[in-house]
Order: sequence, then structure tokens, then C-alpha cells
Amino acid sequence: MPEVKGFRGYRFDSQVAGPYDDVITPPYDVINPSQRAELMARSPHNMVHVLLPEGAGDERYQNAANHLDSWIAKGVMKQDPEPSLYVLSQTFKGLDGEELVRKAFFAVARLPEYGKSSFLDHERVFEKKVTDRLTLTEHTRANLGAVFVMYRDPENELSPLYDVANGRTEDMRAITIDGVTQRLWRIPHDNAVTRFLRDQVLYIADGHHRFRTACLYRDRMHEREQPEGERPYDYILMGFVAMEDPGLRVWPTHRLADPPEGFNETAFLEAAGQWFDINPAGDDLAAQVEQAPGCALGMAVHGGGRYLMTLRDIDRSAFLGDDRTEAWRDLDVAVLHRGIFERIMGMPEGAEYVYEPKADAALETVVSGEKGLGFFLKGTRTDQICACAHAADPMPQKSTYFYPKLPSGAVIHRLV
Repeated sequence: MPEVKGFRGYRFDSQVAGPYDDVITPPYDVINPSQRAELMARSPHNMVHVLLPEGAGDERYQNAANHLDSWIAKGVMKQDPEPSLYVLSQTFKGLDGEELVRKAFFAVARLPEYGKSSFLDHERVFEKKVTDRLTLTEHTRANLGAVFVMYRDPENELSPLYDVANGRTEDMRAITIDGVTQRLWRIPHDNAVTRFLRDQVLYIADGHHRFRTACLYRDRMHEREQPEGERPYDYILMGFVAMEDPGLRVWPTHRLADPPEGFNETAFLEAAGQWFDINPAGDDLAAQVEQAPGCALGMAVHGGGRYLMTLRDIDRSAFLGDDRTEAWRDLDVAVLHRGIFERIMGMPEGAEYVYEPKADAALETVVSGEKGLGFFLKGTRTDQICACAHAADPMPQKSTYFYPKLPSGAVIHRLV
């Protein structure tokens, strides 16, 4: 049973911090080195100084804490006077070029005890990433970025929450480095939100490492402090998006690979033909995949052909094995990894691939010969994500690409 409520967030004061464009960023894990350098140069108050701090070893974590403490001491960031919810509107161009608007709200949610979670996930986490974020959390004592969660609202019961976007000027407006227009409104906490989400199952779309980090930090602090009542670290910052929101899209992440030793295009097509209907495709390969019914994959071979591969109506357990759940076998990306990569091509489980969300860029990588093979997918449906979450059967890596990400720095939740 989730417990979601408003909180007294910390936000940048543009009168002190400077323009919001120069301080708000995407999450740390989608900022590349050149973007990091650009963001650091924009402002001494840019969130990247805390998210991806400079320094060697443990020094960088202390540098992050020093930045955040200094900003608060100088009024660069200020805490709101009363528990609030924070409504977010994101205007962006999707990967298909269509302009979209996605709405969300920030609140905090009580972290679950193990084995009693109402937050379902679908991805594995990597301990190296968790260790890094946990060390940063111990130094900064803050949720610097939100976990992206989805909730169901078929009757639009929470839609009045977003009316503020039509009623008054936003409290923050920023265009982040990914080209997304971010607008934020602070509103008083509404008990209707708490009541509505109390009976929900919430699905973690993005931020699995942040969620795991927060649970570990909570456990460490309980052991250290032995508190009698609740503490701020019992809660985690989350961004909530309705599954019915027209701006919520799950984009595919296409795969690029080097052909395995001895790869022969003709032999591969013959072997795959036992399971797939295979037809030649053109330059619009990704579009053909998206429009095809059922499980469809695209394949491009450097110096060779381009193909649309449609899985026949088969017993998927015979093709993919029966060691995973039906929800997992229903995934196109599972068909690609277990069926094509591992069974047909003989590649090892857990082999590394290059992941590219932009279909044109993926195809050009094959055409140029930088990679010999490209595989193109549809976006995973939200019902498939939920099914894998309920089955507790993690998806293959990079099975979902939620774009845009929730911004970092729009509001943070301090754990003290």
C-alpha cells in the first residue's frame, strides 16, 4: 500500500542562481562527457556539479556535498515553507518528430519494507552504479533526482491536479540540454492524491538504481540512528506519470553488433526461416517494423540486405526455452536476445551490444561499417512492462527507453 505525500522541496531561486536553463539538467546517467563539460561551464550552480562532481576518488563526493551545502547556505536553493506537490509539464519532440506534451507530478513516497513492496520494477540493477549513488547520497543527504513511476488512472481522477498549468504562470521554466521544455508549478499538498494512490500498484519505469540506493541508505540510517519515529530518509522523491497520458511513450532501443565469427548471411536467413517470415525491406526499415503486426524485428547487414522478420504463431517456449515466464517470452526484445542472438547466431548470454534509440543513426552505423549488424525493434508496450513486473521477471537490458527523462534540479528532497 503506497504512502505518497507532499514535501517541503528545495528549489533553485533564479534571482540568486541565475537562469533556470543554466542550472536544470537531465539525470546523471544520460549526460555524456561533452555535455557534462558544457553544463559545468554554464554556471557554478548547474546541477551537474553535484550529480557528476569533479575530483578523484572519494574527493568528488565531498565536492558534491560542498556545492549543495553552499548553495543552500547562500540561498541559491531554498526550501519551500509548506508540504507541496510539484506539477511538471514537459514539451518535446518524440523520436518520430511529433511534438508531444507529457505531464507528471513530484511527491515523496514511503520506502517499502522488503517483501512488501507496492512498487514493481522490471530491470536488474548493477551494484557498481548503486555503490556510486549510495556514496553520493551519504555525502549530500539528498534525493537529487526522482524515480519515474507509472500509475493507472483510467477515469482521470487526478487530472484536476494538472489544471494549474492552465491557471497561472509556471514557477519554473527551463529548456534542458536535451531540448525539452520543462515547466514546474508548486501547489499545496492534496490529500486526494494520497488517498487515490494508496490503493495503487506503482510501476518503476526509470530510476531502478535510485530506488535501490534509497532503500539501502534508509537501512543504513536506521541501523546507525535507531530512530523512534519516521525520518526524511524513510521517503524517496518520485515523479508520477499516468499510463493514460498521451505524452507517455516507450521508445525502442535498437541493437548494433559485430557479426560472430563465421557469420554467413544466407545461412542465418535459412536458420531464422524456421521461425520467422522474412521479407526484404528498404530504407524505412524501422517504420516497417513499427507498422507490422505481432512480433516483428528488422535486420540490416553491412554490405548485405535489409529484412523484416515477423515471428510466426509458434510455441515460444519451444523457441526461447521454458525457464522464463510467459510475460518475458512475450517481449520482442526477448525474442531478439534469446532467439536470434543466442539460439540462431550462437552468441553468449549477456554479450555486449551497442544501444541506439535513433533508428536513422543505427542504420547509418551499419551502412558505414562501424558495426556489421543492426537490429530494429518496436517500443515495448506498457502492459508488457507491467506483466514482467508482476511476474518478477526482469527484462533484458535496455528493453525500454522513456524519453524524455525527468529533470534533475527542478526540485530535490533532502534527507535531513
